[in-house]
Amino acid sequence: MDQSEPISNPSLRYRIPLYPTQFLCAMAIVSVGPLLDSMMTDLGVSLSRGGLISAGLFLGNVSGIVVLNTTMARVPVKRTLIGGAILQGASLIAAGLATVDLWTLLVAYLFVGFSGALLNATCWMWQSAHMKKNAAAAALKMILFFGLAMMIVPLVLGMVLDAGADWRWILVVEGGLSLLTASVIAVFPLLDIPGRRNVRATQFKEVFSHNLGLLLGMMGAGFTYVGAEMTMNVWLPKFQIDVFEAGDTWASLSVTLFWAGLIVGRLIVMALTRRFAASRLLLLCACIMAVFTVAVALVPSQVASLVLTVGAGLGASASYGLIGSFSGRFPGWQSSVASSLFVLSGGIGSITFPYIMGPLADSAGFQIALAALAVPAIIYGLFSLLIHARSGEAAHDAG
Repeated sequence: MDQSEPISNPSLRYRIPLYPTQFLCAMAIVSVGPLLDSMMTDLGVSLSRGGLISAGLFLGNVSGIVVLNTTMARVPVKRTLIGGAILQGASLIAAGLATVDLWTLLVAYLFVGFSGALLNATCWMWQSAHMKKNAAAAALKMILFFGLAMMIVPLVLGMVLDAGADWRWILVVEGGLSLLTASVIAVFPLLDIPGRRNVRATQFKEVFSHNLGLLLGMMGAGFTYVGAEMTMNVWLPKFQIDVFEAGDTWASLSVTLFWAGLIVGRLIVMALTRRFAASRLLLLCACIMAVFTVAVALVPSQVASLVLTVGAGLGASASYGLIGSFSGRFPGWQSSVASSLFVLSGGIGSITFPYIMGPLADSAGFQIALAALAVPAIIYGLFSLLIHARSGEAAHDAG
């Protein structure tokens, strides 16, 4: 099959590399939370500066998105994924073996984030270019593999940390898995993205002029949703340790339970996308996430807090895939640019909100800081109303 030929909803054989790539992206991101307390203790990092580690990761992520979209259009998708996996592997190994202080760890995570952007943004560009039929369900199917890693990895890390493993060697092992994944990606065929171009200012104008309201809705929702979700991923274990004096296994279990809710929620919403408008489902998810996040933060019992993280995950569940699916409403090459702008806005949110959590928890207390994540959840719920109005779903409902 000609890999440059545009094909709508290609068969599984031509989509396989996307799934281990999503798992790989998630592994690097979700590891920060369970390892954060050990990193901070080992390197002598204060609570107010703890968010700098994740900020380095997500700053690299944003940088990678910019480079991918402005300079790498001629690089085939498969080469981009292989190169990103190799770079991520090398960066994780360097983070484990070469870190001497907060700043060297931050630099290593800049490259981890950069490589992760090449992997994740390329998957979403591919998704928006090829999966036009029932795009929301297809997006949720791909992101289930991301969610699988987010659920399994924290639990494994918590157990090995309690068994005495050092965070440095954990990163080295993850780097080795990244290199192994690069070889797996190389084995399978993958269609390229037809008509892809390096983005210039005039092209941004063209995408914005096509449907400004929809694009702003996607970017605003991406910024607030991803920022809130990544703050939960990064800080939930540290919250459990500081507020409830939990051990590493129980602390890391909070992220696993959060993502168990996400996985279950995505399976439920995947079925509902055939019956309900994606933007309405997004609004429902935002409301549920806001309510349960406040509950997780303020209940006095550790057991209740852990159980309620499942509800917060159910609320967050399908939001990323639902927002990303609207990039398919843009024609041709514009869909890839819209997808990347959505991922970029989410990356900026990932820098902003997890970083703010450190100083806020230090000054106002961890429970108040975590409860405050209901605010971005409410905001992306409001953005879902704009998406509904400008995506064509409102007109469809009226008809």
